[in-house]
Amino acid sequence: MPIPLMKSSRALVILVSVMIVLVLAIFNLGSWFFINRIEDSLEQELGTRLQAVARLSAELVESGAFPRYLERGQELSARLLAQPILERMPAAIGVQQMYLVDRGLRVLASSDPELFPAGREVIYLREDSAEVAAAWAGTVSASAVRVIADSRFKTAYAPVTSAAEEVICILVVEANADFFDLLAGFRRGLVLIGALSLAALLVLAASLASAIAWFLRTQENLRRAERLAAMGQMAATVAHEIRNPLSIIKNTAEVLRQKYATAAPPDELFEFIPSEVRRLNRLVTDFLAFARDRELVLKRSDLAQTVARAIALARNQDQAVGLAWRFAPAGPVVVAHDEDALIQVLMNLFLNAAQALAGNGSIAVELQDLRPAKKQVHLAIQDNGPGLPAPAEKIFEPFFTTKTQGAGLGLAVSKQIIEKHHGRLLAESGKGGGTTMHIWLPAEDQ
Repeated sequence: MPIPLMKSSRALVILVSVMIVLVLAIFNLGSWFFINRIEDSLEQELGTRLQAVARLSAELVESGAFPRYLERGQELSARLLAQPILERMPAAIGVQQMYLVDRGLRVLASSDPELFPAGREVIYLREDSAEVAAAWAGTVSASAVRVIADSRFKTAYAPVTSAAEEVICILVVEANADFFDLLAGFRRGLVLIGALSLAALLVLAASLASAIAWFLRTQENLRRAERLAAMGQMAATVAHEIRNPLSIIKNTAEVLRQKYATAAPPDELFEFIPSEVRRLNRLVTDFLAFARDRELVLKRSDLAQTVARAIALARNQDQAVGLAWRFAPAGPVVVAHDEDALIQVLMNLFLNAAQALAGNGSIAVELQDLRPAKKQVHLAIQDNGPGLPAPAEKIFEPFFTTKTQGAGLGLAVSKQIIEKHHGRLLAESGKGGGTTMHIWLPAEDQ
C-alpha cells in the first residue's frame, strides 16, 4: 500500500503543480497581452493626437506669407516668418520639437535653432521613409515610437502646401513618449514575478513531495516496527520450542557418540548431528536478533580487544581451519560500543569470509583511529577470496543468500546492529577478487 500511495501522492503534487503553473502562465500571458494592448492603444491615441496637432500647425504656417517666400527661394525671409510660430507652438500644445524640412530632410526653420539649426540634415528621419513619403504625397502621417538618446519619441509629419496646393515642405512634430517606459517596466516586472513565482512553486512542490515521502516512510517504519515487535514475540516462543528439542538431540548424539566411541572408524553421523544442531541454533539466533528490537548497552572500552576476542572465537570454528589471520592494532582504540553485539557482527563477517575462502586464503583486519581529524574509527575486514556473489547493496537485504545453507539474515542483522551504533557498514569487492567489509563507528575525542 505505501508504494502506490506514494506514487499517487506524488502524482497529485505534480498535477497540482502543473495546474498552478498553467494558471500562472495564463495569468502572465494575459497580463502581457493586456499591457501590449494598452501600449498599442496609447501609441495609436498619441499618433492620432500628433497628427491633429501637426495638421493644425501646418495650416497655421500656411496661413501666413511663409509659403510665398519659400516658393520664391527666399529661405531666410521664410524662416524669419515661421520661426516665431514654431517657437511658441510646442509649449502651447505640449510637444517637444517642431521644425520644417525640405525634400533633402534639411531644416528650414525650427522651434529650437540650437538643436535643429537651419540647413542641418535630420538623418534619423530616413527611418520613417514611408511616413515622410506619405506626407510629401499630401497625407498627414505618424511614425512608430522611436528611441533617441535613451528617450522615446513619436513623430508626426504634415504637408505644408502652397496656394497652388503643392507640397513645398513638411512640418515635423516630435512628442515625448517616455511614459511607455512605465509599461516596459510593468512588462519586466511581470516577467520577474512570473519567474519568481515559478521558482517558488518548484521549491514548494519539491518540499511538499519530500514531506509526503518522509511521512509515508515514517508511516511504513512504524508499521514495520509493529510487525517486528509482533514477530519478536512470536520468534521468542518459537525459538524456545525449537531449542528444547535441539538440546535433546544434541545431548542424545553426545551420549551415543560416547557409547560407541570404540567403533573403528567412528561413525561420521556422530559429528554430523551436533554440527547441524549448531547451525540450526545459529539460524534461530539470527532470526531472533533480526526480529527483536534489541537495546544496545554502549560502554567506552578498547575496540581492539573486542576485535581480538572475535578473531579468537572465529579461529575455533570449523570453517576457519587452515586460514591465515592478520591483525596488528597500533594501540588501544577506546570507543563507546556494545561488545557482545559487535562481536556478533564480526563473527558474521569473519565466518562469511571463511566460507568464501573454503580453507585456503587469508583474512586481514585493520583498525584505524581517525581522530582528531574525524570523529570516527574505521574497521576493515579484507579477504582474498573470489569476491562478492551479488551487488554490494543487495547482500544486506533480509533473507538474501547465495548459499545452500542459512536464512540470509546474518548481514542484515549486522547492518542493523552497526546502524544502532550510529555507524555504517559497507561492502566492497575488488576487480581481481577479494572482498572488504568496512565499518565506521562514531567516536568522541579521547
